[in-house]
Amino acid sequence: MIEEQGVVVRTGPGRARVRTERSGACDGCAARGACSHLGGGREAEVWAADPLGVAEGDRVVVAVPESTVLRASVVVYLVPVLALVVGAAVGSAVGPRYGLPRDLAAAGLGLAAMAGALMASRLFARPGDQPRIVRRA
Repeated sequence: MIEEQGVVVRTGPGRARVRTERSGACDGCAARGACSHLGGGREAEVWAADPLGVAEGDRVVVAVPESTVLRASVVVYLVPVLALVVGAAVGSAVGPRYGLPRDLAAAGLGLAAMAGALMASRLFARPGDQPRIVRRA
């Protein structure tokens, strides 16, 4: 389990919004800091399952299984790129049959396939994969 400490900023039925400062798990990541360059910053907020019944302002520890992080990385990074490449190859092969320029068909179908893969990635989320509050800090 990857664990981060945070502060509860909002609560809801059976869940809580937790603000964390990326630290421990990020230090061991090969991408170290790339998230902040992509707009992630050091702070993050996440909805987490709340089996403890925490209140706003409580300091808590949030955990996510490593397998969830790995699966999410593949779904968010690898699958859309593969969809782009396959869509571009299909568009390049099929476009001229329908009177479209090869490059335009490749770009259009490639981008459409990538967008579809990104939207479909939400289907891979499982209820057990969400972050979970494991204890008060």
